[in-house]
Amino acid sequence: MVMAKEIDALARKTPGKKSLAMEAFSRALLAIPTTIADNAGLDSAELISQLRAEHQNEGCTAGIDVISGSVSTIQIISYIILKR
Repeated sequence: MVMAKEIDALARKTPGKKSLAMEAFSRALLAIPTTIADNAGLDSAELISQLRAEHQNEGCTAGIDVISGSVSTIQIISYIILKR
């Protein structure tokens, strides 16, 4: 959500056809959490609206928890740590 928001903001400032490509990429990034929720059999419309609301806060780390079926704070664990 954060990347999509930043790319969309940059696309609004970019002239020409590049802005259209940037907007399309932003929409594709927004489709990822929707697809994850749909594939988990969850109500994607409800979860995405909750996720967007959470991401209005600065430094938000909220994501979709497919186990509990809700939006919650997630911890990002580096692949290097897991590999050890």
